[in-house]
Amino acid sequence: MLQNRSVATVIILSLVTCGIYALYWTYVTINALDQEGQSSNMPAIVQFLLLFFYVGYILFAINANNNLNAIRAKKGYPAKDQMVLYLILSVVCPIALVALVQNDINELA
Repeated sequence: MLQNRSVATVIILSLVTCGIYALYWTYVTINALDQEGQSSNMPAIVQFLLLFFYVGYILFAINANNNLNAIRAKKGYPAKDQMVLYLILSVVCPIALVALVQNDINELA
């Protein structure tokens, strides 16, 4: 189930805990998006484990975009294709990707 969280709280907790909260948030979000959107190309645990090999945030960006659009379609909202933005942020600044995905989740929750 998608959970409405404050974007500022997610960022601050991620910075204060040196990224540990970001890992927790990512795992919980991957599971929630996979359950709600059902548009993922691999299991949630594999996506999470790949986070430790930097390619994981790229895969997270792709799956987050696909699952968020699937959830939007189920709720009758128009699709918002942010794949390019998500991919750029996943390479350049993953914490910004976390903030943007949480903001999109808050809009849908």
